Amino acid sequence: MDKSIEELRQKIYNDLKGDYVGIEKIVMEDENIFRIYAEDDTLWKIFEDMINEFKSIEFDSGKGESHFLKIII
Repeated sequence: MDKSIEELRQKIYNDLKGDYVGIEKIVMEDENIFRIYAEDDTLWKIFEDMINEFKSIEFDSGKGESHFLKIII
């Protein structure tokens, strides 16, 4: 992974981890799209708090995968 994307992922993770309990991990698809994996209650809280902050924010899950928020900056 590109160093700048990894730094962005770490910054987002640290910021969210400080504000929300239950965050498991952050996965960067690229510099504009990331996924937040967390407990469902935490995902709902993040969704409610940030619905108007990003270009797009949606709930999703992969086959056999935990729920996550997909966010486009």
